[in-house]
Order: sequence, then C-alpha cells, then structure tokens
Amino acid sequence: MKKPLAVPVETTTRQTMVWAARIQEIAASGSQQCQSLDTVHSATCTITGPLDELIVNLACIAKAEDYVSELMQYVNDVLLPQMENALGIQFEVRNLQFAVAGKENYLNAPEHAAEAKLPKNWLEHPFTAPSLTPTAGVRSRTADSRIKTDEPQTDLSLV
Repeated sequence: MKKPLAVPVETTTRQTMVWAARIQEIAASGSQQCQSLDTVHSATCTITGPLDELIVNLACIAKAEDYVSELMQYVNDVLLPQMENALGIQFEVRNLQFAVAGKENYLNAPEHAAEAKLPKNWLEHPFTAPSLTPTAGVRSRTADSRIKTDEPQTDLSLV
C-alpha cells in the first residue's frame, strides 16, 4: 500500500508554475530596466536553477565604450539587489556580460565577387551554390582509361 503524499501533487505543481512565472517576470523586468537606460543598446536577462541555487544570466550591450563602467555599476549596485529583493532570495551565481555595440559595415559584395561570378544579391541568399560552368580543354579519363578532350568538363575546384 502506498503512503499518501504530505502535499497533494496538484498543489506542488501549481506552486512550481507560479514560481516559474514569477522568475520569468522578474527576469523580463530586469531586461526592460536595463534597456530603459539611454546608454544601453540591448539587454537580455534570464534566471535559472533550483530555488536554493538561483543563477542570473545578464547580458548588456552599451551604446559606447564610455558607458560600460557606469552600466556595470548600475547592474551590481541597483538592478541585481532589486531583483533579489523581489524574489526574496539572493542569487547563487551571477553571470554578467557587458559589451559595446559595434558599427556594422557590411560590403555590398565580396571583394572576389567578380572573379567568382557571384550574383549581386549574394547577401540575400548566401548559401546558394554558384552556377558551375564547363571549362573548355580540360582532359578527363573515362571508364576505359582513354583521355577525352572534345567533351567540355565542369571545373569543381574552389578558388
């Protein structure tokens, strides 16, 4: 005969779901608070782990290098303590990443596009294979080991 659980399974499942929702809410709030700063380009926050070993993962990207130290101080002195107070538990591990947003400067076409005969819209479909054109005068061996030169062959080498 099985002994009944001290707490019904339905109750613990509901509590787990409520706790998971609370953690997600606080992590989303942390992301929004970081992103609300004028000096922040973007931010992402997640909270994982069991109740006694909570791990916060926070990645913040500053708009300029001059803002990184200010952002680090804000996160350590203001944001994380607020999140811990809201949870009622201190984080066991704090994985914090800070970076600077770079200027994206992509080429319209690669420098070797003319030689490779790549299409002008190569960025829209970067994994499309280039068309293979036969190379005249390439010698090949057939199954009976005779060399044929009158058939055009396709050059499959990557240059």
